[in-house]
Amino acid sequence: MDYSFLKQKLRAKAVRSRSEIAPDHALWCAREIARRFNDLPLPENPVVSAYWPMKTELDVRPLMLSLHNGGVPVCLPVVVGTDAPLSFRLWRPDAKLVAGPYGTEQPDEKCEAVEPNVLLLPLLAFDRRGGRLGYGGGYYDRTVARLRRKGKPVVVGVAFSDQEIDSVPSEDTDEKLDFVLTEEKIIKGL
Repeated sequence: MDYSFLKQKLRAKAVRSRSEIAPDHALWCAREIARRFNDLPLPENPVVSAYWPMKTELDVRPLMLSLHNGGVPVCLPVVVGTDAPLSFRLWRPDAKLVAGPYGTEQPDEKCEAVEPNVLLLPLLAFDRRGGRLGYGGGYYDRTVARLRRKGKPVVVGVAFSDQEIDSVPSEDTDEKLDFVLTEEKIIKGL
């Protein structure tokens, strides 16, 4: 079944809802996310893919800095093609970021390419069964599918608790989240 129209309606509603979150509350949530991250079951020697926040996405930069300062490699996704999975480059606080497609910022080509085993994904909405509503480009779905064919990455949606909905419409190409990390709790997905 094609859920395109329903997903577009849910996206528009989710963007409006997220834009109503007060900046001081969003900052508090970012700090709580950084604090709660260590309660996730992580693989040995984690390499964490984060994201550079756009617009009203939950800001994971405090978590990125905390991980980096703790010796955990952090990388950011890089868009390499319209229908291709993402690749990843190592991030450091002094790394130069360049403009990517869709308003993203990503490490430049001088940064080392790495493969993460923990992925932090931005989202517009989530449900308790691991459903994730993204922006509709399929980049993370293709990337998670590729990484899951090679191993067992820990896939974590990062969200404000208010982004939870009863049910995210799911298609065959939609990859499920293992966990959702909010300012209030960690929700087991899959």
